[in-house]
Amino acid sequence: MSLFPVTYSLLSKQAVGLHIQHHYEVGSVVKIQYFLRGMNDTYEVETDVDKYIFRIYRADRRSLSDIEFELELLRFLGANGISVSEPIPGKDGAYLRGFDVMEGIRYGVLFQYAEGHERPILAAADSYRFGESIGHMHKAAAHFESRHAREQLDMEFLIDRPVSIIGPYMEHRLTDYNYLGELATQLKKRISEFKVKGLDWGVCHGDLHGNTNAAFAEDGKLTHYDFDLCGYGWRAYDIAEFRLAREIHSGHDPEEVEGLWETFLRGYGSVRSLSENDLAAVPFFVAIRQFWLFGLCFQDSEFVGIADIDEGFIDSKMQYFKSLDYV
Repeated sequence: MSLFPVTYSLLSKQAVGLHIQHHYEVGSVVKIQYFLRGMNDTYEVETDVDKYIFRIYRADRRSLSDIEFELELLRFLGANGISVSEPIPGKDGAYLRGFDVMEGIRYGVLFQYAEGHERPILAAADSYRFGESIGHMHKAAAHFESRHAREQLDMEFLIDRPVSIIGPYMEHRLTDYNYLGELATQLKKRISEFKVKGLDWGVCHGDLHGNTNAAFAEDGKLTHYDFDLCGYGWRAYDIAEFRLAREIHSGHDPEEVEGLWETFLRGYGSVRSLSENDLAAVPFFVAIRQFWLFGLCFQDSEFVGIADIDEGFIDSKMQYFKSLDYV
């Protein structure tokens, strides 16, 4: 009897624990927890030596080359003084392990556990530290080269594909969907104008919201992790996610947003500079990031369910897009 096709498989945490104990020099696994289902599956691992994070990438999202690029970037950043959660090689020296599951091959990687605590960036001092650390990251990454191919964070990735993904879910709201299509055209036009003047392009983290992918230690050290969305892109786009996160978490309080944004830029600017053209492009990349997130919600509905992606959800997104007065 043939097995029924599946879209997504969840690996047993007990089997993952045995795998880690067998393939890595990390001591005996004393505790393993399924920590998070996000864009990948994350397990928190505790051995009699230390704590670790084990990530299993989704088969439909990341190719071997994609992951190799990410791991190579992390090792490069770590070697150049940037505090990141680096991958840990197995006993045979390999960083990647393939798991044959129903939907294909899912790759697993063991990472260092980032010391410190996640916390919302509400204070100017934290915003400055975060900006400063991103400045160092971008500065170091400017010298990174990889032999592994990785999808770029370009207009195809950020706008064209999301528009295509959103379409089937808004067939009953064609007026709104057509509005999104026109908005997409305008956003691409404005970015093209910024590109003519010169936009900083290089390796980006891709998800710099600063909420759940950075650990603050008591000694002031800040460790970054979760580079799953990394790739070559516009640096203005990379930092736009930080601004968007501040807008959302402040309830769109302009005074709080501008205060944290200004201190972030001062921290970043203490390490490397961004042109006035780059900074002027940020609001447009904030809108583009929202566009991309809108598409992602529909794309991942097959894994997390469609229940929360209802008319109210679409209404809230359309309200945001129609409120943009600078496009």
